[in-house]
Order: sequence, then C-alpha cells, then structure tokens
Amino acid sequence: MKRFKYIFRAFLAVLLINLTTLANAQDFQGNRPQENSERNYMSSPESQAWLDSVDISLLTCGPGQEVWSYYGHTALRIEDHVHGTDLAVNWGMFSFKQAFFILRFVFGMTDYQIGIFPMEHFIAEYSSEGRWVRQQRLALTREEKIKILSAIDENNKEENRTYRYNFFFDNCTTRARDMIIRNLGQHITDFKDVDAQSTYRKEIHRLNENHKWARFGNDLLLGFMADRPISKQEWEFLPENLSKDFATEARKDTTVQKTMAEVYPTKKRYIKLVDSTFYLIPVQADHAIESESITPFRVALALGAVIFLLSIIEVFKRKNFWWLDMTLLILTGIPGFILLAMIYSEHPTVQINFQILILNPLNLIFAWKTCRNLYKGKIYWYYNIWGILLFVSLFMQIWQHYAEGMEILALSLLMRYVIRSIVYDLRKQKKQLNK
Repeated sequence: MKRFKYIFRAFLAVLLINLTTLANAQDFQGNRPQENSERNYMSSPESQAWLDSVDISLLTCGPGQEVWSYYGHTALRIEDHVHGTDLAVNWGMFSFKQAFFILRFVFGMTDYQIGIFPMEHFIAEYSSEGRWVRQQRLALTREEKIKILSAIDENNKEENRTYRYNFFFDNCTTRARDMIIRNLGQHITDFKDVDAQSTYRKEIHRLNENHKWARFGNDLLLGFMADRPISKQEWEFLPENLSKDFATEARKDTTVQKTMAEVYPTKKRYIKLVDSTFYLIPVQADHAIESESITPFRVALALGAVIFLLSIIEVFKRKNFWWLDMTLLILTGIPGFILLAMIYSEHPTVQINFQILILNPLNLIFAWKTCRNLYKGKIYWYYNIWGILLFVSLFMQIWQHYAEGMEILALSLLMRYVIRSIVYDLRKQKKQLNK
C-alpha cells in the first residue's frame, strides 16, 4: 500500500506540468514577462481546459457485518480521464496491529491515516464484503478542483497523513466533507448549520438496531452528552447523512457550471452541488439478520427475577443472604471502574455518564465492610448510600438514555436494598420490644 501514496503526488505533478506548460507557451507567444505566467495561468481558458477531464466525487459505502463497519464509510474518488488515472482517497486507514488498539480506541487515542490507492482495489474490497458503493460527482469549477487536489496532496505528506480519530467529531466522513467544503468555500453554498432534530445516540441507533449487544456496548459507554441536540453539520458524522446533505445542498452558479448541473428554480443563482449520482456497486437484497435470542433486556429481566425470588425466600425463610449482596456489589463494582476510567477519555461524549451510579466502582471498595456487617445482622452506612445512588440513577434518566436493561438492573438492586432495609428495621424494632 505504501507505493500508492506516491501515485497521487505523481498525478498532481502531471496536472501542474500540463497547466504550467500551457501557461509558459502562452507567455512565450505573447512575449509576456516570465514572472507573470504563474500569476495568470489559472485564469487562462486554454491552460484550465485540461481540468475538465478531472472528476471529483463523493463515495458513500453501505454498512458491513463487522462492528466497526455498521455505520458505513466515506471516501473521495478522483478520475483523470485524459491520463487514465482513477484513485480513491480514504481517511479510514487503521491497523489492529497498533499497540493496545482497543484500549486506545475506547479512550479516544486511536490514530488513523489518509490512504490513496487505485479505485479498482477500493471497489474489489467492498464488493468482496457485499457492501454497496454510491458515487456522487461534484459540480466544481476548475479552480476549485486544483485547490482540492493540492489540499489532498498536502494532507498526504508523511508529516500530515496521521490524525487523531474521533467517531463523532473527526472521522473519515468529516475529513472528506471538510476537504470539499473548505476548498469550495462555504460562503458560496446555501449550507445552514441548523438544528438536526436529533442526537448522536439516535443517529447510531438507526444503524445498530439489529445488533442488540453492540448497541448495549455503545449505550453503556456513551454519557449524557450523546443525548444533546446536534446541528446539521454535526449530523454529518455519518456517511449516509453527509450523502443526503450533499444531494440537497446547492452552490452559487457560475458560467462554467451552467451546463454541468440543473439550476434551482427557487434559487436563481444556485445550482446543485452534486451533478450526477449512480451506484458503483448496487444495493443488494437485504439479508435477514438472525434475531439474538439472548438480549441485554432478557438478561437484565432474568437477573431481576433471581434477585427478587432470593429476597422473598430470604424473608419467608428468615435467612441472611449476605452473600447475595456481596455478589451484587462485586458484579456492579468491577465494570464501574471502566466507566470511571472514561472520565479521562478524549471522547467528550463518554466523560460524564450517569450509569456510573448503577455500575459504581465504590461498590467494590466497600463490598467487604458492607457485607461483613450484613453477616452480623447490621447495616453498614455505605449500604444506605448505595440505595440512595440507585434511586438517583433512575431520576437521571431524564437527561440520559441508558443502555438496554440498565433501568431494570437499577430497579432490581433498589428493590433488594428496600427489602433488606425493611427486614432489618422490623427485626430491630422486634428486639427493642422484647427488651
């Protein structure tokens, strides 16, 4: 793959050579000073004509079967019809061979790279995975094309190739969008960064609704910031969303472009940003996804039933199931340290997570003293704190959507606390009356 990073640079070099050659020839014929040639060659119709053979397109790829591919992918395609060059520009290059890849990904410290390689390789990869690819050719002026190509070449330099990946804020889709919009000039588009009437969580829910455990994992790590309203620009972190916006956005009309795109009847000086759309790999018939028989909701429901039954047996049999509380405190305390660690993540959407009140790291710290007192028939002060935190966690759902089954777990644990506390108070009153 390394050798392909030079292909694009060679392509750009050919482009510039063609332009400057035409410009110098014109200067020679007109006896113009050499220093004026570089200033004027881009404004010369003869020197710019070759750029009409270059097409820059947005590529949107359908979802795959792997967890990291559920949400699709975005790339750019650059075609030079004169010289027969056809390249894909991809900002989604990563390697699992990176040290501590999963841990780095969770903490927002994963590095991705730009990759440029032949389009046929790109198509072959997505075809083998059974994923569709849609192409949207962009209506660009010659000057805008050279700006985008130069920006990509600069991005592809060794010192600029790597970037710190963030799923919501800086990913393969936002990189492709910014490469186009920044060099197109947002001031000449009709793009308005309005409220998208959605949230980050709602958007990813649309794409992982058939993958219950993947959704559970996402929702468990995402905090309340994932439930805040997002703008239209933030909404474009997903490939399909960006594709929809490019299909409906417009840009100011130019004389060069009047034959390239349909003029908007309601926007007198605007034309479509996308002038043609077609599938490189067509959408295949949806394969039925096998429903997961064991879901987070069913697991939480089963766990809640076990806690309730054991608590009832404890009451009627007059037993002391202190070991049940020990088990629950340990099982909810261990994952609590994961949520605690998320506070230090570079992902803003995972730093504040109210589910830590349910999966609480303090449970593990105070488990031994709490259960030693329960064994002796006493209530340790942290046991009451635990109950209060569980109650508060249910209230905090007003601001944050919890992972599937988490509210059932919280209710089950709170029920266990209430039953245990009532039994303790009744026994305490009975002992006082006997005295």
